Amino acid sequence: MLALLAAGQSSRFGEADKIAALLGERMLGLHAAKTAAAMPFAGKLVIGSPDHPCAAQWNALGYRIIANEDAGQGQASSVRLAAAHAAESGASALCILLADMPFVTREHLDRLIAVFETSGGTVASASNGQVMPPAIFPARKLDSLLALDGDSGARTLLVEARLVAGDDQLLMDVDTVDDLARANGLYREIR
Repeated sequence: MLALLAAGQSSRFGEADKIAALLGERMLGLHAAKTAAAMPFAGKLVIGSPDHPCAAQWNALGYRIIANEDAGQGQASSVRLAAAHAAESGASALCILLADMPFVTREHLDRLIAVFETSGGTVASASNGQVMPPAIFPARKLDSLLALDGDSGARTLLVEARLVAGDDQLLMDVDTVDDLARANGLYREIR
């Protein structure tokens, strides 16, 4: 199962809705969603708001939107919701992808899946020694995900993960207005 996390407070972005901000001609929250939409996950969730400007397009891409009423409590609240839905559905694994990571490619997700299928353990992305999403957790780790608290998300559970390298651009997440401006520059270059 795939969970696209799109419910954060985006406090470093200012007053605007980061996920609805434009990157190129598309809202930021639709880039990673579109990349992962065609992949063969058993189910696809967006942990966010059914009233979000991206919601109609998330639905059209095949995502089920799960409202996070506790988003103010940090990213762990979204991870817990995703883990609960994965456990309820009997998923063999949960892939967590952040909605503000617009340059993650299908090839990178395929590499994560391949390492997971070979190892059966937790797999995460890494750039310059930093471990981060997208990450895949086996079903046996869902209870640990359900116990998370705060804004660090599942980072504490990635200590023993097998790592799949990606460069800074591929794994860029947009946290600030300056990050969005940089991402728009990169987007123009690669188009």
